Amino acid sequence: MRWKGMVFALLLAPLAGCAEPPRFDYYLLALSVAPAFCEDEPQRKRTFAQCQAPSATGFRSLPLTLHGLWPNRADRKHPTYCGGESGGAFCSLPPLRLPPQTRARLGQVMPATADCLDRYQWAKHGSCSGLAEAEYFAASTTLTERVNRAIGGEIARHMGREVSLAFLRETLAKADPALKDAVTFDCQTPRTPDPVKRRPMLREVRVYFERDPATGGPGALLAYARAGAKHYNSGCPQGRAYIDTPLD
Repeated sequence: MRWKGMVFALLLAPLAGCAEPPRFDYYLLALSVAPAFCEDEPQRKRTFAQCQAPSATGFRSLPLTLHGLWPNRADRKHPTYCGGESGGAFCSLPPLRLPPQTRARLGQVMPATADCLDRYQWAKHGSCSGLAEAEYFAASTTLTERVNRAIGGEIARHMGREVSLAFLRETLAKADPALKDAVTFDCQTPRTPDPVKRRPMLREVRVYFERDPATGGPGALLAYARAGAKHYNSGCPQGRAYIDTPLD
């Protein structure tokens, strides 16, 4: 009987590897405004490679950096760690298997690959997409580049001062109209010891996409209201966002 049980388990093993990914309803692309992220906690400037040598020049070239592309559910019970890898330091997670071109493009839009953020994002979110690693990060990179083309220039132009969210939405409407109602803006006050920096800053730009039923990847843009977001403004006082900037 033990031998028959072992045979049955071996027959089931290949099927487990082909299991369908968990159900989810849409993708959320999270893009960081790096200076605000690095300002949030003092230790980040000492321990995170992406925060150790920031510059205004670098910020102008890439105002929005890739945080992650997340399979999300309408009921907010978002799937995570579908490959079973979790916990520990980011760089202790398995290295990614990416073609050289995809890896190079990813390194440009996600400077935090130096801190192994790509490994963490794959383990926590990408593993739930049903996509291969190369497909997942190629899509993440392409979408990050698209949003930067549409709005990155205006964000960079307002370094060190406030910008109206309404103006940013107008910019989206002109540059890439489909993005306008799919984008939300998140402001947070950093936990910095510098009192001058303790003010609400634009921390993240978030973009919603439908899940393409044919490919399983991100498809058409999805209006934030249809994804359950109540407003395009999350925490930006009077609809204005301060754009923090590093010094050259």
